[in-house]
Order: sequence, then C-alpha cells, then structure tokens
Amino acid sequence: FITYFTTAKGRKQFSIWMKRYMEYKDLILPILKEHEMPEELMILAMIESGLNPKAYSRANASGMWQFIYSTGKTYGLKRDWYIDERRDPIKSTHAACGYLKDLNKQFDNWYLALAAYNCGAGRVSRASKLHQTYDFWQLHSLPRETRNYMPYFLAASIIAKNPLKYGFKRKKTKEPISYDLVTIEKSADLTVLARAANTSFKMIQTLNPELRQSATPSESYTLKIPKGNKNLFIKNYNALPESERFAPQFVSHKVRNGESLSLIHI
Repeated sequence: FITYFTTAKGRKQFSIWMKRYMEYKDLILPILKEHEMPEELMILAMIESGLNPKAYSRANASGMWQFIYSTGKTYGLKRDWYIDERRDPIKSTHAACGYLKDLNKQFDNWYLALAAYNCGAGRVSRASKLHQTYDFWQLHSLPRETRNYMPYFLAASIIAKNPLKYGFKRKKTKEPISYDLVTIEKSADLTVLARAANTSFKMIQTLNPELRQSATPSESYTLKIPKGNKNLFIKNYNALPESERFAPQFVSHKVRNGESLSLIHI
C-alpha cells in the first residue's frame, strides 16, 4: 500500500488527502486530544472518506467518519430535513471518538477496534472466536476489505507522519478551516446569509456541510461564517427588514384518519 500511495493513481489521491489534512487538522486534532485519543486516528477519516465532509457511500454511510444513520444516532448525531450532523466535521469527530473508545474498550486492541469500525464488532468477535486469537493478522475469515483495512491505514499513517520522505510536499495549499459563529433565530436563506457575511453561497455551504437544504433549520441554528466577518454580518443582517431575513417558515403536520384540509389548524 505504501507503493500504491507513492506511485501513479495512488499518489494523486494521497496528494489530495494531504491538502485536506492540512485544511482540517486544526479542527480535528484538538478534539482527538480532548478525548485522549491517538492523533493517528485522523488518518482513519482520511481512508474512510478522503476527509470529505460530504462523502456518501453505497452503504448509506455519510460524512468524514462514514457513519450509517443508526450508529450516528447512537452517538448523538442528528439527521432531519434540514441537517445531517454526520457531515459536521466537529460533531462527527466527537461521535467517532465515542464510538472508537467503546470499540477499543470491548477489544482492548486498536487493530481489532479499527477492524470493527470497518466491518462491525460482531464480525470481529466471531472471527476471533473462530480462530482462537486476538491477533488481527491471523483473522483470515474477516472480509477481504477488512483484512486490507489495517495495512491501508498503516501505510497512510506512515506516509502522513513523514510525507517528505515519500516525495510529498507538506505545504499549505489552502488556509486551515476557521470561522466565526452567529446565531440565526429562524430558517433563513443561505444566499441572504452569504450576502450579509460578504461571502459566497458556496463558502457558506463549505463551512456548514451539515446543511441539507439552501436554508438554515426552522429553529435556532449556529451558523459558521468566514473568520473576521462577524461584526459586518451582524450589521448587514440586522439592517435587513425581517421579511427579507428569513425563508418561508414551514410546519410539519401528520394527517390523521378522518381529517380534511379545512379541519387542520396549525
């Protein structure tokens, strides 16, 4: 895998990953430190999603840490019409730390914990019982993808630790992700919010990848805007008439048996 990452197609892929590593490390590494987790676990997000907050798999896993809905919900990640917190780099990293702590507590072995992150704790437990060992390298009944998972992870970790040795330039091609926080009371159009922050619609989406719609949620929401623009945003946004600040407000109602449109009052 080291050879793969340092030649042809693999090198191009890893170069993109390293750019994103430099972009997101100031957000993710402090969270890992807060949870007393090895900083190399950021590489797990790298091989899971390429550090892409909006990554989505055929197995319906989403975000940098590739949570499926049920596991994300177990670890406190919300998904509704407006947001999918699996795509929030900060909240999903906290959730991943919780999940990885539980897996490592169960197996007391990082290799098995990471294998379980890939294919599920039950599958790793069954393989361990079948082969009568906790040695990851002897669990031959694990799926091929999982058996390749640790070499893939280790190769990426080794290269990321010393990219210059493997011909990668660790230069900052992008500014690290940084932002200010503002509170939006009700659902507001992202185009309006971008103008108030003197930035682009695309930048607002980049800073808030958990947003699934072109508007903030109907309840109070903490929006990320480019760092240094908070005072300008507050001034511009407060200057707008309320009718121009907010998107049309919608209320959900589940129609009950026997109800007609004229009987529904919201």
